[in-house]
Amino acid sequence: MGDLADSIITELRQKFDRHPVWVWYDAQEKYKGVLDEVEAALDDVTLARYDGSYFELKRRLHEEDPNYEKNWLFYIPESRNDARWFRDVHALGRQYRVGQDIDDTPVTQFLVEHDEEIPDAYEDWGQNREVQRLAFFCVLFDTAGPETDDWVRAYLSNPEEYRETIEDNAMADAWDAQLREGYGVTAGLDPKELATQLLFGEVASRAPTSRYDELAADDTRAAAAFCDEWQQYTPAEFTRYAQKIAEDYDLAKAVIDSDRIHWDTTAFKGIDMGLIRLVMKRLAGETYADLPDIAADLQQTVTERQDSFWSNEDLVDWSVPVLAVETLQRVGTIDADEAKTLSSAELAQKYTSDDGWWQVDAAYRQYVNATRKATFPYPNETTVKKRVTKHYMSFLQGVNRPLADILSDDPTLGTSQTSFYDEFADLDNGTAIIICDGLRYELAEAIKQNLGRRTDFEQDLGAVSAALPSITEVGMAAHLPGELGLSLEDDLVVTSGGEEMAGKSDRVERLSAAGFEVVDMDEVSSISLEDLTETDPVPRVVYSGTIDKLGESLDDDAAFSQVASHVDDVERTVQRLKQAGYTRFVITSDHGFLYTDRLSDDLKVESPDLAPVVKRRFAAADNDTPLVDTDKFIEVGSDALSDLGINAPGLKLLFPRSVACFKAQGGNMQYFHGGISLQELLVPCLTVTTGETEESASISYDVSTPDPITNSIISVEIEAKSGQVAFDPAPILEIRANIDDEPVADPVTMEVSPGTNSERVRLKQGAISGESSVQFEVIDTDTRETITRKTVELDLLFGDDDMGFDV
Repeated sequence: MGDLADSIITELRQKFDRHPVWVWYDAQEKYKGVLDEVEAALDDVTLARYDGSYFELKRRLHEEDPNYEKNWLFYIPESRNDARWFRDVHALGRQYRVGQDIDDTPVTQFLVEHDEEIPDAYEDWGQNREVQRLAFFCVLFDTAGPETDDWVRAYLSNPEEYRETIEDNAMADAWDAQLREGYGVTAGLDPKELATQLLFGEVASRAPTSRYDELAADDTRAAAAFCDEWQQYTPAEFTRYAQKIAEDYDLAKAVIDSDRIHWDTTAFKGIDMGLIRLVMKRLAGETYADLPDIAADLQQTVTERQDSFWSNEDLVDWSVPVLAVETLQRVGTIDADEAKTLSSAELAQKYTSDDGWWQVDAAYRQYVNATRKATFPYPNETTVKKRVTKHYMSFLQGVNRPLADILSDDPTLGTSQTSFYDEFADLDNGTAIIICDGLRYELAEAIKQNLGRRTDFEQDLGAVSAALPSITEVGMAAHLPGELGLSLEDDLVVTSGGEEMAGKSDRVERLSAAGFEVVDMDEVSSISLEDLTETDPVPRVVYSGTIDKLGESLDDDAAFSQVASHVDDVERTVQRLKQAGYTRFVITSDHGFLYTDRLSDDLKVESPDLAPVVKRRFAAADNDTPLVDTDKFIEVGSDALSDLGINAPGLKLLFPRSVACFKAQGGNMQYFHGGISLQELLVPCLTVTTGETEESASISYDVSTPDPITNSIISVEIEAKSGQVAFDPAPILEIRANIDDEPVADPVTMEVSPGTNSERVRLKQGAISGESSVQFEVIDTDTRETITRKTVELDLLFGDDDMGFDV
C-alpha cells in the first residue's frame, strides 16, 4: 500500500497547510492499514483514533490542546451520520476524503471543492454514481436533500447560470435523467421546452381535452403538482413562462371549441379567458326564464375560477361573471308564489333571516359595483347586465307586491321604529348610537360580518318597521324621545313630542336635551385617539348622511357602487369610540332604499291629482280628499299609522304598489326611498357589545419592507418595542398594500410579540404591473388607527425580456 500511503500523506500535508483540524470517516475501514505510515510521516500532526469512545477523543483534545493550536487528524471508522456525538468536534474542522479513491472527473472536483456543502446523507458520494448525482444537485441548488421540484424552480429562474455549471461538470445526462424520473420530461437543459412540458402536463392532467397531450410530460400528475407549487412559491416566474409559451397556442379558443365549462387546469391565462367567454355567452344566450337554473350549474365553475391563480394574481377578473351568476342563482331560490301566502311578519322574517332575501340585494349591489370597476371588456356584457337586472327587478316585484296588499290594513313589519328610543336608547356612560341615513338592512349585515371577522364583539342584528313615509325627515324623528306626529300644511310636517322637527338642528337639540352628545361621523374620525381616550364616554349619538347623499346626488350606478365604502366608516367609528371607553353601540338607520333599473312606463303611476304632497314613492293628503279609485296605489290612513306609533289625525298616505313610482317632477330615477318595499321598510338595528378596554403599556413599532421591491412576494418586518416582557392581549396588526387607494394585495394580519415580527405579503401581479410604487399601510385592528404609511418603489419585471433563454 506504499503508493496509496504516499498519496494520502501528500494530500494531508496540503490540507494541514489550510486548516488545523481534519476528520477522516472510514466506515468500511478501507484505510486502516495505512494509518501507521501516515502517523509516522506526519510528525507535526496528532493522529487520534476512535476506539469506541467519542468522549475519550474529546477529553484528549481538551487536555492536550485546550486552545486548539495544534494540528489534529481524527480517524473515525464509522460513517458521518453514525458519528453524531462527534459533531461538536467536527464543527471545529473539515472532513477529509481520500482523493486517490475518487475518479478524476469534473463533477468529483466540483464536489471536493464544495466538500462542506455536501449533505451528510451523501458523504460517500465517491463510491456511488447515484449518490454522486444527488450530491451534485444538492450542492448546486443548495438543498439538504433530493428536492427535484426545488431544483427545477431554481433552474427555471436562472437557466443560463445553472446550465453552464451543469455542462461544465458533465452532468447534462444526469439532469436529463432527473427530469425523466421526476416528471417524464425529455427537455434536457432547454428551459422553454422544460416549462412547456410541465405546463401542458398540468393541462393534460386536469383538462377535459387530449388536444395538448403530445406536448405534455409523461407523468402528468407530477407535472400538475409541480405547477401548483410553482404558482405558490415563484408566481412571477410562473407567469412569465406561461404567458410566453401561450403565445404559440390559442388556449381560449380550445376552451370555447370544447364547449365545456368545467376545466380544472390553471396553467394558462387563456383557459380563464375562454371560460369567461363561455359563461357570458350562456348568460346572454340561454332562455331568459332558465337563467337562475343555468346560474346554479355555473356557480361551482365561476367560484373555483375566481379563487384560482390567474384571478388571485389580478391578471384575470372573474368578478362580473361570478356576481352575475350569484345574483341569478339567489333570485332562483325565491318562491314568489310562497310570498303571496305570507303575513307581513313572515315576509319580514324571510327577508332578515341569516340566509334571507337580503342576500339577493347584497349580491346585486356587488354585481353593479363589479361592472363599474371592471377594466376588462367582457363579451356580451351589456346583454348580460340587462338580463341580470331584469331578474332582479322581478325579484323586487315578486316579494313586494304581496306586501302592498297587507300594509293598507296593517302597516307594521314587527316592532315599530317609533319605539326605538325606549327599546335601544341608553343614557348610561359608554353607549353610542350610530344613525346612518339610508343604511339598508343588507349593509348592516356587511358591517356585522366585517366586525365578526376582525373582533370577538357580541353582536345582535334585528330590524324594526320603518315609520311612514320612509323618508329622512320621518325616520330620523322616529329615533327621538316623544310621540312622532305627522300633519299636512303646504308640505308634510313632522313633529316629535309636539315640537316641529324642521331639520337636523331640531333633532340635535332634542337629543341634547335628553342627555346625549351629538356629533357627525366625520368629527369622530378627525378627533385624535389621544383626545378620545381622555374624554368620558358620555352617551353619544353619531350621525352620518353619506349613503343618502350619494343616492340623491348621483343618478347612475356610481352612487350604488359607492355605498359599501360606508361600511368601513362605521366599523372604524366603532373601533375608535371603543378606545374612548364606549362598550355598547347601536347602529341603525332612518330608512332603507331601493335601487332599480330605470323604471319602465308600466311602473310609473299617475299621481293622485288632488294630493297636495306628491313624491316619487309616496303622496300625502287629508282624509277627506277625494281620490280616483285605483289599484295602482294603496292608502294608509291615520288609524293604521297609529299602529306604527304615529299620531297623524286626518292624514292619509298613498303608496305605489311594489317598486312603482308616482309620476312626479325631480328626484332620482334609480335610487328611491319613501315607499313600502321590504328594502325601504326594514330598518336595521345592530347592537354591538365590546367589553371594557384593557389598559396596556404603550408600544412603538418600526416597520421595514424591501426598498425597492424586486419580488411580488415580500417580507414585512415589524419591530415592536415596549416596557412589557409580553403583550397581553397581543396586538393584532393588519398590513395593507395599495396603489391609488386600491388594494393590490390581500390584507395580512399579524399577532405581534415583543421584538421582531415578520409576515409575507403577496402582491398581485396584474395590479402592480406597470406601476412605479406601492403604498404599505399598517393598521391596529383594535383601534383602526394607522400605525405607519410608507411608499416603496417597485422594481419588478413582468415581461418577456428576462426569460433567461432565447425565444
